[in-house]
Amino acid sequence: MLGSTLAGASGAGTVGIIGGSGFAASVLAFLTAPITLVVAGGTAVTVGGLEVGCYFVDERITDEEDVLAILRQVSLTANEDYFKLFDVSAQEAAETGAISRVRVPDEDGDYQFYEVENLYIVNGELLNRDWFFNTSLGNIGAALVSEP
Repeated sequence: MLGSTLAGASGAGTVGIIGGSGFAASVLAFLTAPITLVVAGGTAVTVGGLEVGCYFVDERITDEEDVLAILRQVSLTANEDYFKLFDVSAQEAAETGAISRVRVPDEDGDYQFYEVENLYIVNGELLNRDWFFNTSLGNIGAALVSEP
């Protein structure tokens, strides 16, 4: 009966009218089958669970002291045209109210300053906490260099 309804508005079940709609009816029956919906739902839950699992597996460094320690190491060998750390000691911060900042160039070549307290690292990428999307400041990597 499904095939005859697809064949025309009259619903007349003659073989000549229904012949071309057999494939369409089969596809429609397959797509609306309950088992197909259950499998699709199971797949969606599995993929969603995998994505959530990957979120929690990311290596996150959010503690300000840990981030500052890494940035101190990076600043030892970094080209100051691309990365400069303005490190303020705890005593100096208490006396003057100064804060530790980093300076990186933006796309236009102008320097932007970011407070270290707003920085964090996820999977080797230095990020700044912003109001909407967080700003990526670049990747932090380590390389072993042998002496010549």
